[in-house]
Amino acid sequence: MDNSGQLTFSDDPMLNGANEVYQLIEEGQFVSAVDRLDDLMDIDPDYPGLIEAYRTAKFWENRAEELKRMQNGRETADFLMKEWSAFEEYAETKSIKDSAAYRAVMKQIFFRAADHYKIAFTEQQDTINNFNLLLNLGDCFLRLEEYKNTIETLEFARSSYTSNARLLAILGEAYFHTGDIPKSLLYFREAFLIEPSDIDLDQIRAKPILDLVRLIRDETNDYSNLKEWIPIYGFLNDTFYVRRNLSKRQVESIENDIYDLEISYQKMGKEQLENTNILPRLINKYLWMMDYYEFQNYNFENITQIRDRLITIKRDLFEEYFNNQKSR
Repeated sequence: MDNSGQLTFSDDPMLNGANEVYQLIEEGQFVSAVDRLDDLMDIDPDYPGLIEAYRTAKFWENRAEELKRMQNGRETADFLMKEWSAFEEYAETKSIKDSAAYRAVMKQIFFRAADHYKIAFTEQQDTINNFNLLLNLGDCFLRLEEYKNTIETLEFARSSYTSNARLLAILGEAYFHTGDIPKSLLYFREAFLIEPSDIDLDQIRAKPILDLVRLIRDETNDYSNLKEWIPIYGFLNDTFYVRRNLSKRQVESIENDIYDLEISYQKMGKEQLENTNILPRLINKYLWMMDYYEFQNYNFENITQIRDRLITIKRDLFEEYFNNQKSR
C-alpha cells in the first residue's frame, strides 16, 4: 500500500504471480510455470492472461522429456524450430499470439535454438549443410530482434557459401531495422528476383514492403501470387531504387529465364495463366533487363523493345507508366 492506503500494483498478488509465471516461461521452466499457474487459477481462474500462459507452458512442458533425450546442437535446434511451427498454429487457433506468454516463450525457444545452432556450426556437426545452419541461426536472431547478430551471421553465410531469397530477405529486414535503408531495399529487390515463394512475408516488418503489400491488395484480386507482384509494384513505385551491376553470368541467366517463361506464357490462355506465377515472373525478369540496358549497358533499341513487350502483356500496368515517363 502507498501512504494513502490505496492498493498499488506491487501489492497485487495476482499480478505478481502472473509476472512470475512469465519469467518462468521465458527461462524455460515450464513445469514450475504450470505448478504456479495451478495455484493462481485456484484463486482467480479468470485473471487476465492465465489461460494463455497455462496453454503455453503446458504445450512446451509436454515436449520437455523428448528434448532431454536429444543431442546438443543440430538435433535439438531443429526440433525446437519444428515444434515452434506447431506451436504457432496452436497459438493461432487458441488466439494467444498477442499474449505476454507467447512473447515470453518465443524468447526462450529462439534463444535456445540459436545457442544449439551455434553449437552445431562450431562443432561442424553437419558440414554439408553449414549454410542451412547459419540461415536458421540468422532466422532465430531476426525473430529475437537481434539485428546486428542477424547481419553478422548471414553476411558471413552469403560471402562464404551462397545467396538465396530467404537469406537476402532476412538481411533486408535486418538492415531496415538498423537504419541502412538502401542496403535493405537492395537485398529485398534481389530476393524477389531469385525466388519470391521462399520469402516469409510474416517475418517482414519493413515499412516499404508492407506498403507494397497494402497497395497490391488494394489494386488487385491476385492474392494467391501477392509475393510475385511485390517486385513489379516496387519498380513502378520506385521503392526498389537501389541497384548494383549485374555480372555477365547473371545477365545470361535472366535472359534464359525470359526465353523459357515466354514459351510457357505464349502456350497458355488467360485463365491458365491466372493459376500460375509465369506472368509476374516474366514481367520481373524484363524489368531487370530494362534496368540493365538503361543503367549499366545502355541500349535504346533493347529498352524500347522491352517497353513495348511489357505494354503488350500487361497494358493496364505499363501503358500509362511509360507514357508518364516520356512526358517528364
